[in-house]
Amino acid sequence: MQNEAQAPEIRPEIAEVHALTSSKMSGLVGNEQGNSVNTEGVTCCSPGTSTEHEVRVVSGQPSITTRGRGRDLHGALDAASSAAMRAALPREAVLTLAEMVQLTRRLHDLDEPVGRLRIGIVHTYTSETLDPYLQFEARLQGLDADLYHAPYGVTLQEAENGSGLRKRQPDLTLLLLRWEDLHPSMASPLGSLSGHDRTGLAADLTNAALRLTQAFRNSVAGHIVLTLLPPMTGPGLGLYDPSAPNSEAAWRGNVKAALSNRLAAEIASATFLDLDEMVAEMGRRHCFDARWWYTARFPFTPEAARELARRVIAVGTVLKRPRAKVIALDADNTLWGGGVGEEGVTGIALGPDYPGNVYVAFQRRLLDYQQRGFLLAMCSKNNLADVLEVLQQHPHQILRKEHFAAMRVNWESKSANLRSLAEELNLGIDSFIFVDDSDHECLAIRQSLPEVEIIQVPSRPLEIPGCLDRVARLEILNLTAEDRRRTEMYGQERKRHQLAEAATDVAGYLRSLGMRMRIALDDRRQVPRVAQLTQKTNQFNLTTRRYTEAEIRGFVDAPDWLVAHFSLTDVFGDSGVVGVILTRQTAPSEAEIDTLLMSCRVIGRRAESAFFETVLTVLRDRGVRTVTAYFVPTAKNQLAAQFLPDHGFLRHDNGRYTRDLNLPAPEASRDLPIDVTLEGLELKKKDVREPA
Repeated sequence: MQNEAQAPEIRPEIAEVHALTSSKMSGLVGNEQGNSVNTEGVTCCSPGTSTEHEVRVVSGQPSITTRGRGRDLHGALDAASSAAMRAALPREAVLTLAEMVQLTRRLHDLDEPVGRLRIGIVHTYTSETLDPYLQFEARLQGLDADLYHAPYGVTLQEAENGSGLRKRQPDLTLLLLRWEDLHPSMASPLGSLSGHDRTGLAADLTNAALRLTQAFRNSVAGHIVLTLLPPMTGPGLGLYDPSAPNSEAAWRGNVKAALSNRLAAEIASATFLDLDEMVAEMGRRHCFDARWWYTARFPFTPEAARELARRVIAVGTVLKRPRAKVIALDADNTLWGGGVGEEGVTGIALGPDYPGNVYVAFQRRLLDYQQRGFLLAMCSKNNLADVLEVLQQHPHQILRKEHFAAMRVNWESKSANLRSLAEELNLGIDSFIFVDDSDHECLAIRQSLPEVEIIQVPSRPLEIPGCLDRVARLEILNLTAEDRRRTEMYGQERKRHQLAEAATDVAGYLRSLGMRMRIALDDRRQVPRVAQLTQKTNQFNLTTRRYTEAEIRGFVDAPDWLVAHFSLTDVFGDSGVVGVILTRQTAPSEAEIDTLLMSCRVIGRRAESAFFETVLTVLRDRGVRTVTAYFVPTAKNQLAAQFLPDHGFLRHDNGRYTRDLNLPAPEASRDLPIDVTLEGLELKKKDVREPA
């Protein structure tokens, strides 16, 4: 790793632009004294385009006139919230710096950010130029970005004690690296290497990247995003490369796949962000600007700089914003073209020809989101019989009834139907993303349910298949078995409710389920799922403490912590890992419950009691006699308010509860209709001593 690199000297002809793009967003158009920079009459053209943007300063504010694109930003500038601005911005808009200045100023005047996102950037090429793009994209997501750039070219030193990065403890550490930083051979043509040498080089590169990432994992607690700058030119063998036995593109792809897989398996809370995907989407000519690279060591065009910022902030959004869980979809002019009530099943646009093929492609794309773990729901003003006929009989319909976790097809208001869907799914309304084509319906939801994120279906059919692709809250950083089976598990839950409604007594209903619980202790294989549950569970959660994979893995390895989780199966299927307890043994006879949570999908089956009492038995067998727990009330966790008192805990001041494990189990923990299996008792011995 090259640590002694010097920041490139910025040539005078681009110094003013560089200074402008490196400024903080609170004063982008201005110098250090806060005076206006004279940009009167400046005309600029984005590389690779013929679009010109004239910037004129009127009363100290930049006014933008766009020539050649036929669009304006008045709708975005008139937005009343960051969410409304996201909806109003043209999806494929290529914003100039001056436009971002104007829009960011407007965002600062709107709602307060919902959170602060601290980003630390370690880089071996110029990164400060990304600041305005990162600030804009963060504000667009309702976040306030606090940016720190390590010294140019300095890498491993930033992982050491006393470094600027360690002092700031960022939520997200972004590693902007080049292939050459990982191995000097990458500066030579790959085609000159033998197959054996290329195999060895791939292993060396992967190991170097992992060692570097692990150094930062040991140093900072937040999420780590590793990137490698793609080549700015095509492969050395040109058009022959795909056919060549020593294909450079194939070799790089294999290295990235190995690196990404090992990163996910070996280093917690770390993500490989593939910038080659960005280049593939934009095209190399639109992504890189040789003028910036050779004069200032900044590789990207303004368009690519914003796209990179959007992708980085999407990771931050997943970390800091409430997790989206449901995509609630309209039907007419959303899943198909036209109104099925007026045009009939055979008259709607849905099939192999335009524009019907657009809606087929959108439905196919929605299945991708379902595979990411998002639930699909339908919220449509329509006749139920008409919609069901399309779902069940139309030959080109991709989404069938079984793909929807819940449906509301009637003539009630959509706000009422969304609330009803949230109640049925037992999820917060802020976990919904609502997709509809109607201006009226989108406005009505925005006013009545501001917690719901709204995506209006584009008026141009060609834009519909990708209309969700830039929704940050639909990105994921990991994928568990429970995520992939979520729709199936909600279908099983519907069957349980139907059985419960037919049952004559609760106890008989619970016994008829034939429930079997598997409890595992300190299981490293389930660290991603345990961390995920701490991050997204709100209703049955005593303390609502959020933890990363790295923190959970640390608890698993710590001698004084116990990490327990449970899964539950019954006659209808497997609910997956749905509950977590984190305890810390503070003395040989004392322990504290840090976290107790359970997914809302298994509430009402007494699983929480069976789980809790089993873990308390484990603690008692390890010598614990007094357990302390806390209930920290929030706007969403009142469901858990009585859990501790109901399970034998005495209340003290400041939300503290204690229970004497020498006393008999309370009534709530007796006669549980669940068979429990406990695994992991032999994994490690606890070694807890009295504190000094």
